[in-house]
Amino acid sequence: MNEKMKPLGFGEILDQTFRIIKSNFKPLFAITFFIMIPIFALQALILSLTGRNLVIGGEERNDFFEQILSNTESITATTTFQDMTDLLLNMLVWIVIPVLAGAITWAVKYAREDKKIEATDMIKKTFKRFWPLLGSSILIGIITFFLFIPIFIVLFIAFIVIFGMDINPVIGFFLGMFSIVAIFICIGLLVTRWSLYLPAVLFEKVAPGLGKSWHLTKKQTWKFFGLIIVLSIISGIISTILEIPLVFLGNSVLYQLLSNIITLISSIVFTVGYAVMYFDATVRQEGSDLKEMIKDYDTQGS
Repeated sequence: MNEKMKPLGFGEILDQTFRIIKSNFKPLFAITFFIMIPIFALQALILSLTGRNLVIGGEERNDFFEQILSNTESITATTTFQDMTDLLLNMLVWIVIPVLAGAITWAVKYAREDKKIEATDMIKKTFKRFWPLLGSSILIGIITFFLFIPIFIVLFIAFIVIFGMDINPVIGFFLGMFSIVAIFICIGLLVTRWSLYLPAVLFEKVAPGLGKSWHLTKKQTWKFFGLIIVLSIISGIISTILEIPLVFLGNSVLYQLLSNIITLISSIVFTVGYAVMYFDATVRQEGSDLKEMIKDYDTQGS
């Protein structure tokens, strides 16, 4: 059996994730770049037309540390028009995210099967399922949003009850933190059960794929929940470290462009890990490794 096709443990999924990224970083980055570059180009054009400095943002200062502070302030200080523009661009990003995730998932499938990855082919394969992917993503977004509303209401009531009681403030604080963590875990586990909907829609041709995801995550919810947290932390650390030098650019067009590219790089880590999780789930729940072996045997026999 191909080592990449066997059931994997927690650490093995992370290991395979980084092995695939290391061996296929160029086509993986090409996929993200081809999909996102039109949006980045539009953003750069809008920022330029609104008077944003091309290279260095913030006011020029003689002192080095004052210049850094000025650049940092310029990054956080935005106008209403810029906020509206960012909102529009973020909406465009959310529309193409299913395509990006789908194309990378196709690439991971090829990598696990030791096939050559062509970025344009992965994108074309994903676009064939664009509308089911987009519709399913919107649906799960709506479900998740309305799921959070009653939970936050319960959390708010719990805080009122806890801090309205005549108890030690320290105990009240820890009770409140415990409530937050407990609710976070409950929501996280539930969303994890639905999290594999996208590759299910992509490969199984079902929509919205929530039932399929529920089946695939059976008895692996805690493992996948932990992996999602770890991958999110790793992606966040990579993004933070790489963005530190960008403070010298201030809120310039170049800053926004490089920041977006860094976001793409960090998102590759999470998305590849997410795809590996899906294929591991199919191996465990549906014996796809055996199906591949039978398929190979039939091909060789014929």
